[in-house]
Amino acid sequence: MKGLRYILIFLVAAIILSCTNVQAQNRQKLENEKIKLEKEIASMNAILKETKKKNKMSASELQIIKKKVAQRQKLVSNISSQINILDDQIKTAQQSIGEEYKNLEILKQNYAQMLRYAQRNRTATDKLIFIFSAKDYHEAYQRYMFFKNFAKMQRQQMALISKKTSELTTMSNELLNQKKSQDKLLRQEKAHTATLEKEKLQKERAVKDIQSRQKQLTQQIKQAENKKKKLTQQINAAINAEVKKQQQLAAKNKASNNKSSNTAKSDNKKSTTAKEPTTMLATAHDVELNKGFIGNKGKLPWPVDKGVIVSSFGVHEHPDIKGTTIKNDGIDIRTTKGSAVKSVYDGEVRSVWKGPNGKNVVLILHGEYFTIYTNLESVSVSKGTKVSMGQRIGTVATNENGQSEINFQVRKGSTPQNPVLWLRR
Repeated sequence: MKGLRYILIFLVAAIILSCTNVQAQNRQKLENEKIKLEKEIASMNAILKETKKKNKMSASELQIIKKKVAQRQKLVSNISSQINILDDQIKTAQQSIGEEYKNLEILKQNYAQMLRYAQRNRTATDKLIFIFSAKDYHEAYQRYMFFKNFAKMQRQQMALISKKTSELTTMSNELLNQKKSQDKLLRQEKAHTATLEKEKLQKERAVKDIQSRQKQLTQQIKQAENKKKKLTQQINAAINAEVKKQQQLAAKNKASNNKSSNTAKSDNKKSTTAKEPTTMLATAHDVELNKGFIGNKGKLPWPVDKGVIVSSFGVHEHPDIKGTTIKNDGIDIRTTKGSAVKSVYDGEVRSVWKGPNGKNVVLILHGEYFTIYTNLESVSVSKGTKVSMGQRIGTVATNENGQSEINFQVRKGSTPQNPVLWLRR
């Protein structure tokens, strides 16, 4: 029965330890998420700060505020989850401390009993009388062994008491730290909840402001869409010219390779002369670039260090102005004034030109893929420049309203891709 009891105690302890480890891992995961959310909110605040002096709120700024409210809600929920985990950890720690105090008390009682025995049997005669007064031989032998090992047992008991006391001190300190962490999180939760309520009011005011100026904003959006169409035409023309050039080079290389293998067997002539689709991968270097670009899908760095997507990819209705449809071949990223714009992968600059708004556009080739960076105030590269991942290619332009924004696109040949699927989350 005792063996079974010890097994059950061990199993319970193992389960408690396992649960504690899982809780610690979950809390660390939440803490990492909290840090990320706080950085994103700080980035949004920095972007909004540059335009908050304006009397009128733009539609894109409303999108940032909406995203910030959503992120703040996640942050409050995150903190609440951490507090719940700490509650469980504190309860478990308090229970463990209670059990350890009981164990320590038992150790002290046993040690006191040991001392009382030793006190009553100080002399050799007393020891003999104590031994021979035993009920049977087995008990007499146990009493004999007790005196023989008394000093050793005393040291062991003292060591156990010291160890338990040290463990209790460590557990108590850990409990104190957990309570401090909980208090800190509670204060943070209260502060973020208050801020969240203010941001919700700010969002409601912005929505009303946007709705009151719907006609004016609709006209502005139409003008912006017209410029975007012209820019798209320019991009398509540049990419189509590049695709044609690369396909011609690939075809030329293929023809050269076929010419050098004219000694092939006649039964293979049919397959070698059959028409095959040409690709843009003219050289081995192009193949490697293409492979690397595809292999980094979902892991590419953002073209700016701080940014918020204010217009997503594809055709969709404007989120705040009913009846207005937007088509975006990339994503619009709002950032801070003077931000560096960087290449998201190794490649070669194939074209640099001025867009319809008078700002710079950069086209970079990565095998069969292109990345396009628009609305750059200045550029630090030119056609033919070899660039690497993260290399600065220019700076973002800022308009008269203090808005700094780029349109970023990814294309496979001339086909637009959703950049969000390519960028690091």
